Amino acid sequence: MHLDESSATPLYRQIYEQVHEGIINGTYPQGSKLPSIRGLADELHCARNTIESAYGMLVEEGLIASRPGSGYVVQDATHLTLNTAKPEALLPLLGEESHVRYDFTYGNLERGTFPAATWRSIVDDLLLSIESRMCDVYSDPFGEEALRTEIAWRLNTLRDVDCTPSQVIIQGGTATSIQNLLTLFNATEDGVAMEEPGYQGVREVFERSAFTVNPCRISDNYGQYFADLETYRPKLVYVTPSSQFPTCQVMPIKTRARLIAWAEANDAYLLEDDYCRDFRYVERPLPPLQSMDQSGRVVYMGTFSKSLSPALRMNYLVLPPALLDTWRQTFKESHAAVPWLSQAALARFMGDGHWDRHLRKLQVRNKRKYLKLIGALEQTMGDKIHILENGTGLHLLVDVLDGRSQQELLALARAADVAIYDTNKYWMAEDHPLKSCVLIGFSAIAEEDIEPGIEALAQAWFGEE
Repeated sequence: MHLDESSATPLYRQIYEQVHEGIINGTYPQGSKLPSIRGLADELHCARNTIESAYGMLVEEGLIASRPGSGYVVQDATHLTLNTAKPEALLPLLGEESHVRYDFTYGNLERGTFPAATWRSIVDDLLLSIESRMCDVYSDPFGEEALRTEIAWRLNTLRDVDCTPSQVIIQGGTATSIQNLLTLFNATEDGVAMEEPGYQGVREVFERSAFTVNPCRISDNYGQYFADLETYRPKLVYVTPSSQFPTCQVMPIKTRARLIAWAEANDAYLLEDDYCRDFRYVERPLPPLQSMDQSGRVVYMGTFSKSLSPALRMNYLVLPPALLDTWRQTFKESHAAVPWLSQAALARFMGDGHWDRHLRKLQVRNKRKYLKLIGALEQTMGDKIHILENGTGLHLLVDVLDGRSQQELLALARAADVAIYDTNKYWMAEDHPLKSCVLIGFSAIAEEDIEPGIEALAQAWFGEE
């Protein structure tokens, strides 16, 4: 094995590629043992972490496995010989099951968060009551009235969102909501815009629906953002003002007013995704765009995935009057996006006061985890990193200041049994200013695992105890 220290390819990647090729072409047959980490590091005159990173990537691909007493053993690779994906594409996607000791994923919730006992009691009661007759018919395609009423009441009283239950449309997740909303627009004439960087799941929905996606660059003063809006003049703008994804930036109140004025002047609509408004740890939330909108230009979108269960696949849209009429005509013959029983259970859960208690408990727990994560990062890594956060949401961005790539940082973390996540996918441009910035979430990890997990990460990155 040969390492070229003058190459731009990191040493761990060179090792990975040579072993990977050897397994595929049979140089390392199934069942054979790879050199030990210490032995190979000594032979190649490199750090053990370098070997661990390379081996960690091979483990993730299923090409090798660690066997107690045997070290790393080559696995059956016949099913992978046609896989031409780049190594970084084989890293786990955001929110996937990662099977590591410390998983700092974003999106999933901590085990035991869902109020299963209460939910089961409500479901049993619904199925044994006269309401169970709803199991035998198609339900309201726009959502159960009881649930829409509960949502509208909370939006009016807690978020200053001015709406009636008739404006609330129950949907089966963000992707479904946006895909259905796009049927009200014309892909050949109406452009769409979203923040750069921004949530790639939304961008993929736009692209699947054949809309041209225009990136509007986020900056501290939003100057570039409005310049891009003026250049593209989209008909629909997707925006996350309460906690910009993934930077966690909060849109200032004056900028919100300016954006609404722009939409009105350009006959455009704003899709406000208020996905994480419930989780703020420092300051009170600013008014939603919808509450400031006097001209019916804002579509408001909320979700239960971050606070109740991502598995329920339930969210909602609040449509302005002009779009509501079009929606009702378009979907009047459709069926409900979410099963009646799930909607009815959530309506009862909210109406009986369980929701408010559940949310308060979750807010307190997430604030503790947020503070613990910030503290652990600062204590173990100090001025070697820069933390991007604004006291909102369920994740942080961490920029490692020594210039290493995301792929190298992720591989080092993996070798230490720590899962963190890449951010390149959130950019449309290949060249961007956060090349060494990774995402560290705290929605799913247990509070007691945060400090040891970050300590393991610091050891993997910087060799600190």
